[in-house]
Amino acid sequence: MGKPRKGWREKDASDHWNNQTDDQCKRFFKVLIGDFRKRLVLPDKLALHLRGKIARSIKLESRSGHTFDVQVAKNSGRVVLQSGWELFISAHGLKKLDFLVFKYDGICRMKVLIFDPSGCEKVPPCFFTKNAINGRQRKEESFDISSNYAKVANISSSSCSPSESSGGSTSSEEHEAHSVPSYILPRGTSLTNVQNKKLEEKVQAICSEIPIYVCVMKKTNISGEHQHMRFSGEYSEAYLLFREKMLMLHCHGKSWEVMCRSQVPSGQCKFQKLCKGWKRFACDNNLQWW
Repeated sequence: MGKPRKGWREKDASDHWNNQTDDQCKRFFKVLIGDFRKRLVLPDKLALHLRGKIARSIKLESRSGHTFDVQVAKNSGRVVLQSGWELFISAHGLKKLDFLVFKYDGICRMKVLIFDPSGCEKVPPCFFTKNAINGRQRKEESFDISSNYAKVANISSSSCSPSESSGGSTSSEEHEAHSVPSYILPRGTSLTNVQNKKLEEKVQAICSEIPIYVCVMKKTNISGEHQHMRFSGEYSEAYLLFREKMLMLHCHGKSWEVMCRSQVPSGQCKFQKLCKGWKRFACDNNLQWW
C-alpha cells in the first residue's frame, strides 16, 4: 500500500469544508458574552474560507421568518457583524449568555436559532417593527400602540413570554415574569365593561413579557400646544430606565417617532412622558379624550 502523499490530510479536510460550502450547510454557534450588543465576531475559520465571498451586507433570518440586514465589516483583523446587529439584538430581546446557532445559507444569508441559558429555544417576538424588518439602523425601542376604544392606548414591549417555549421547569426569571400583572392602569383609572373586555383581548394578543401600560386619554394628552402622554412614576422606574430616548410607536401598520423623556417635578417622583412627536401621533390616529 502506497504511503499517503504529504499534505493529504489538509487537502481532504479542505475538500470536506468546500463540500459543506457548496451544500450551504455551514453552521456555527455563539454564546453572547462581553460586549455582544455592538458587534458579533464570526469564527476565524469561516471568515478565512469565505474570504472574498461574503457580501458586505448579510441577511439574518430568525425562526419567525423575518430578515434583518446586517453589515459585515473588519475590526482588528476579525470579520464581524456590526451595523444592524444591534437592531437584531433589540428586536429579539437577546440577553447575556443566550446561545445562538447560525446556519450559513448562501453568500448573503444566515438562518439563526436562539436559545436561552437553560438550553430551551426562545419564543420569537409576537411582532416586529417595520424598521426592524427593513434593517434600518436606529438607536430606538419599539412599542406597539393601539386605540382599544378610541380613547384608550396601550403600550408594550415587542416580545413574548419565554416560558411558552418549553414545557419543562421554569427559571427564576420566568417565575418573576409570572408574578407581575399583564397590564398596569394609572391610579384612579376606571374602565367600562366594554373597554375592559377589549383591553383583555388586546393584552392576550400582544403577548408581552413586561406589563402593558394602559392610559385613558385626557384633554391634556391630545389638546393644546404642549400635548404629551405621561407614564406613572412606578411604571417609569420599573420599565423605562433611561433619561431620554426616541421611540417608534406603531399603530395599524404605520409608524411614528416620538421622544420619551424623564421629568422630575419639584417635590414629586420622577416619571417619563411622550412629548415631541406625540401630537402628530394623536392627531393621525384621531385619539379622543373623555
